[in-house]
Amino acid sequence: MPSRLGSIGFQWYSSPFGGILKAVRGMHDIFGSEMAKWKWIETQVRSVFETFGYQEIRTPVLENVEVFSKTVGDETDIVEKQMYQVTKENESLVLRPEGTAGFMRAVLEHQLHREPSIQKYFYYLPMFRHERPQKGRLRQFHQFGAEFINDSSPEADADVIALLDAIYRKLGITEYDIRINSLGCLECRPQMKETLTGFLRPALPNLCEQCQKRFERAPFRILDCKRESCREITAKGPSLSSCLCTKCQTHHTQLKKRLEEAQIPFIDDPSIVRGLDYYSSTAFEFTSSLLGAQSALGGGGRYDQLAERFGEKPFPAVGFALGMERLVIALEAKNAFPQPHLFPKLYLAPLGERALDILFPLSLQLRRAGVWTEISYESQKSLKAQLKHANRLQAHFSLILGEDEIGKKVALLKDMAAQTQTEIPLEGIYENLLNKVNREN
Repeated sequence: MPSRLGSIGFQWYSSPFGGILKAVRGMHDIFGSEMAKWKWIETQVRSVFETFGYQEIRTPVLENVEVFSKTVGDETDIVEKQMYQVTKENESLVLRPEGTAGFMRAVLEHQLHREPSIQKYFYYLPMFRHERPQKGRLRQFHQFGAEFINDSSPEADADVIALLDAIYRKLGITEYDIRINSLGCLECRPQMKETLTGFLRPALPNLCEQCQKRFERAPFRILDCKRESCREITAKGPSLSSCLCTKCQTHHTQLKKRLEEAQIPFIDDPSIVRGLDYYSSTAFEFTSSLLGAQSALGGGGRYDQLAERFGEKPFPAVGFALGMERLVIALEAKNAFPQPHLFPKLYLAPLGERALDILFPLSLQLRRAGVWTEISYESQKSLKAQLKHANRLQAHFSLILGEDEIGKKVALLKDMAAQTQTEIPLEGIYENLLNKVNREN
């Protein structure tokens, strides 16, 4: 009978030993030393969010397609090509391709923006985009995000940039540039667009195919093209900052002043435009040589008009996203991960049923005290076999208990690296082991 698993995205590959289930292309399993790296990053990043007063929010992995088609933009690559869609009982759903649109849906649904004060949220969620997998860009990827609502000031923008800067510094990453720009507002953006398209129109045949497609639907994204031929053209273009209205100019000037006061170096870069349609006013990006050609480490900006795309009254909002996979690449390039604690402190080796009766409850006591303890339940196995297992686990100590030791009312504690052993009385053995472990830490 044919398997139904293939209908939900699983893949099979041939093996000499028969069919083996394989992860979907661009989606990876995380375990072992890799998981230790991820957990360390998560702990560090969460601590910074908490220091800055952000509370966590978790949105569903599935959203109605309109959440993204109305916000990210109908004609963006994400909506046109990259979203994973699910149709069920006349519902058109998608696996979230990015975090801000789903966050905004949650804010409006629960009226979080009606609170009388500023609101600060963070999330750490998997995202999904059907694009060509490459280093640092997978089809399932993971993002931290921060969203700061109900504050329209440039100080809020500076606060969010400072938060992202603090996260990288907490992780030990300092090799990056902070690039900022102003994308204008509803008042000045039309003039910016007209100035840009007027300059680009004569050069249109010389732009790459992707930029030619963007010319009508998203001309600002041409400024972000990485093709050298396109960069040479846009480098000669007019300064769009001259099109900013007085309000946007004042906002941008004040943002730069606050960053300077905070001693956060930045580059005023007119090519920073962001890839999603809902950004306006402040945009920023952190770039790093640690990532190679894909230099974007994280970024974000202001999206004050996003609520309007849901048919709601707009309100101030600014935020950022940073990818976990890219953080891992950057930290690996610096060899900056701490040594993971992947090995048990104690291995209990009972030789016989009576020994197991004593060591089993002891193993639970030690675990409750926070000591990573492993125990062999195969008490009939030889001491040699059990110590071989302890070596495979790279346990620091092995505690050996057999009939002879029970008769003497002692157990043998073996230092696996030094190959030395000492006797420990069975009476008070729990306290003695805790003291020994604490001295070794």
